[in-house]
Amino acid sequence: MMSTDLSKLRRGKGAPPPADDVPDVIAANKRAETAALRPLQVRIPVPVFEEFSETAGREFGFSHGAKKQLFLKMWEAYKAQT
Repeated sequence: MMSTDLSKLRRGKGAPPPADDVPDVIAANKRAETAALRPLQVRIPVPVFEEFSETAGREFGFSHGAKKQLFLKMWEAYKAQT
């Protein structure tokens, strides 16, 4: 078991840093979206959702955005057929 040195902990909540000292994380966000995004909300059976999630994770990595990437890949394949 790991012990914690309680003498190193600060007492009280303290105050937030001044606004001038805090970086603007929104302006620093370098991820650029090429188009405006809208949610697509559908209700599907749980087994289908779980299988889709698993497939997305295996193909694109188990991270944020994998299902979106799989959906977009499927959409492009669908459009190529028509």
